Amino acid sequence: MKGKVIWKLSKEDFNNIQDLFEKKLALENLTKIIDVKDSELYEKLVKDYGRTFHEFNNWWSVMSKKYKWEGSNWWVNFDTQEVISQD
Repeated sequence: MKGKVIWKLSKEDFNNIQDLFEKKLALENLTKIIDVKDSELYEKLVKDYGRTFHEFNNWWSVMSKKYKWEGSNWWVNFDTQEVISQD
């Protein structure tokens, strides 16, 4: 994907978003294999996913305001630890 580099993440910020992204992705994959009939496990999954999704979106909101990122459509290049704008 192409775009404009708008920020180089610190190690701490990069680790935070990487952890959130990996957890979100893992939970999304679990939704594909956990049977809805196992209501207790499925409810826990939905709750964990909701919390993780909120934390993931909150990270973007906090960071974009803190560093005054331009645009509103960003992604992280996990190879370079840069935030890229698609706007």
